[in-house]
Amino acid sequence: MGVESGVSLLTCSADWGPKIDVVGFCFLDLASTYQPPDPLVKWLEEGKKPIYIGFGSLPVQEPEKMTETIVKALEITGQRGIINKGWGGLGNLAEPKNFVYLLDNCPHDWLFLRCSAVIHHGGAGTTAAGLKAACPTTIVPFFGDQPFWGERVHAKGLGPPPVPVEEFSLDKLVDAINFMLDEKVKQCAVELAKAMENEDGVTGAVKAFYKHFPGKVSDEAPESPHSRSGFCSMRQCFGYT
Repeated sequence: MGVESGVSLLTCSADWGPKIDVVGFCFLDLASTYQPPDPLVKWLEEGKKPIYIGFGSLPVQEPEKMTETIVKALEITGQRGIINKGWGGLGNLAEPKNFVYLLDNCPHDWLFLRCSAVIHHGGAGTTAAGLKAACPTTIVPFFGDQPFWGERVHAKGLGPPPVPVEEFSLDKLVDAINFMLDEKVKQCAVELAKAMENEDGVTGAVKAFYKHFPGKVSDEAPESPHSRSGFCSMRQCFGYT
């Protein structure tokens, strides 16, 4: 069994047993075929790198309130921000803000290279994409493995402690942004991204698969029940002998 996780971010625990391998993240190259919309390119070129905020397909209980909190935190910290509207309904602004760009969809491997930091739910793939792009990361976990990735990010000095979605607030978001803006945190992110360049998760996963694959089947394997008298072959069923 392989684990889709970064070797530089996560190492095997002694109690996992011999059938668990940490092989490195597996990435899809979506940026190579992506054609960004002109308004997004123009907005990115007009100022400093923004902070990305998005929670993908996860539901948000009060999207208007969360959007207001995000915009206020960006304003307080003097940052530009890209809000991914996702399925949660974020991004409904009473009036447009020139320091906020509302995004429908965009490959992370293209966008995160153009961001200064990222704030997201902490899915394994999104976490990997942000770290590969050397982005300091704040994770706002909803459920599942997301709190785990948030703790790993913080333990490696790549971002603040995770902020569970039920504890999301203006003060905590401002603190998280300020934490990510620290040069030491950025340096940690750069160093991890450099280490990830030497990881080949796909090759590692294939090797792990074959390592645990059952050995050669015995030449004296039990006879298949379908070969016994009373069972017909496909050829026999269709009238061939």
